[in-house]
Amino acid sequence: MTGAVSITDEGRVRLLTISNPPRGYLNAAVSLEILDHFRGALADDAIRAIVFTGGVPDVFIRHYDVGEIVAVGEAMRNATPGEAAPRSATPIYALADLLLDNPKPTIAAINGTCMGGGCEFALACDMRVAATGNYTIGLPETRLGIIPGLGGMQMLARKVGLARATEMVLRGRVVGPDEAHRIGLVDFIAEDAVAAAMEIARDLATLSPVAVATVKRMAVRMASGEPLPDGIALTAADFAHTLTADDEAMVRMRRFLAEGEDILSQ
Repeated sequence: MTGAVSITDEGRVRLLTISNPPRGYLNAAVSLEILDHFRGALADDAIRAIVFTGGVPDVFIRHYDVGEIVAVGEAMRNATPGEAAPRSATPIYALADLLLDNPKPTIAAINGTCMGGGCEFALACDMRVAATGNYTIGLPETRLGIIPGLGGMQMLARKVGLARATEMVLRGRVVGPDEAHRIGLVDFIAEDAVAAAMEIARDLATLSPVAVATVKRMAVRMASGEPLPDGIALTAADFAHTLTADDEAMVRMRRFLAEGEDILSQ
């Protein structure tokens, strides 16, 4: 453990603060530590929502450590051709894959510079809240002769559209938080991103974990190009699952009927 991640629990919400001073880079060791704490939060039934933020002043995650990428490139260029290591053996890939496929809601509280691998990390979360301020968000990798390596272009296209994502990634163009909000790269903008993200997370934590996980599973299928007829057909099974997986839906609906039929109070 590098001590790069600190944990704060507030009720059923876990805040994971990522610090790697002085620059706030992501690297293999920090990725592994985030992955370990993230898995812990997923395994803890008392935690129903997870917020990530940055601990270096004015930085969420600056970007992935370029020195480490250079070392990987040199190793690849000098390696004897053979069977590649499994994707899951690389911490950053394992982290990205788990962010994209897990049952609990995740929110990136972007409180400063968020580029490259940091932006990809944020895009892999379910929601993004950006702080107001003078900093940059985006995928500038082409300026170094590489591309976003975690699926950043694919994820960005699903937020802002393929044409805009292509333009931004081709040019390595980054934006400020206001433009990021306007184009849909982030979902919300607030003076205090962490406070706003925690408020949303507290709301999510009051909801049925089965219903939340089912919505997330549906979203993954849709993002993967699920045809409309298939999605509609599968939704019947998903709906039945929310009724039978545990007692929470039935308890909530019976309470709704008994207490004045106000759905927003449940």
